[in-house]
Amino acid sequence: MKVFSAPLHICFGITNQCNLNCKHCLASNTRSNPDLTTEELLDIIKQIIELKIFNVSIFGGEPLLRKDFFTIVEALNKPWIRLSLNTNGTLITKDLARKLASSPIKNYTVSLDGSCSEVQDPIRGKGSFEKNIEGIRNLIELDCNVLISTTVTRYNYKDVENIVLLGKNIGARQVRFNEVMYIGNAACYHKSLIMTPKEKFELLEKIKELRSRFTGFVTGSLVQVLDIMEGIKENKHNLAFPLIIPSCGAATTKCAIRPDGLVVPCENLWDIVAGDLKISSFYNIWHNSLVMKKFRETLEIKEEEIPECSGCTYLRLCYKGHRCTPYYLPGDKFEHKELYCWNEDVLSAN
Repeated sequence: MKVFSAPLHICFGITNQCNLNCKHCLASNTRSNPDLTTEELLDIIKQIIELKIFNVSIFGGEPLLRKDFFTIVEALNKPWIRLSLNTNGTLITKDLARKLASSPIKNYTVSLDGSCSEVQDPIRGKGSFEKNIEGIRNLIELDCNVLISTTVTRYNYKDVENIVLLGKNIGARQVRFNEVMYIGNAACYHKSLIMTPKEKFELLEKIKELRSRFTGFVTGSLVQVLDIMEGIKENKHNLAFPLIIPSCGAATTKCAIRPDGLVVPCENLWDIVAGDLKISSFYNIWHNSLVMKKFRETLEIKEEEIPECSGCTYLRLCYKGHRCTPYYLPGDKFEHKELYCWNEDVLSAN
């Protein structure tokens, strides 16, 4: 396939440190890894600028914990770079919000996993909700563009309507509902995080209702799942083995840089290392890494790899065109893959 000279979008991790310890954190495996120095980050930024990358999301850990945060932001201040920040919002005081509002950052993705302390705090830590909401309000009061991002789990799936109403009330641009990915802390807490098929179908009905009521406001991977389910009901997906899974954005239009300088195909594949910026250039990793090349290829999954899935009505939900789930589910790569199954019959037979 044709490869862009550089990714269109990168998630730029600048610190492994975080003031929270969320049960679904994707980056928890690297929490003890040393962060790159300011000089090392500035060298990477120089490469980002030279390659004319258009969209940069500053990522963590919690990025605002770095003392040189605004030095990094200013280094990325170029006319062609659209800069966004992924944050848990708990550190954003009124003073910090004013500094952020006057910075080159255009968009803020703020994590929020509940509409109240009772729902969120068991997931993200005691006291996180109140600080979270305060940070969001401080940004919105200064007309900052805030997207609320919710990872939906067994803890909060019944709270999604209240999260939408809260987002509307405080003036967020959108609310994004995403699935749990089997990485980081989620691999440890999967039994308490992953919903049963019955709970997932209940959630999709609620997402369908909310999308209809709040057109354009409700987004995320669970909206994509809803669209696929609607297609299944209309018999639009006739999947047969071998399953052919095309490439997605990972390694084709985007990738992620970890705070320790390792490059991965996307932020949802945190442990799949494509290269190390401490010993190789970003250009070389993007164009020549065997891992990057592998993720650009069409993936073929044979029936003998997942015989338990043969004939399943919901096969398309598990293999829906992005490479994160197909990477982890086939064969023995995922010890508890049955937890992600949509089919009650398969689960009851195991």
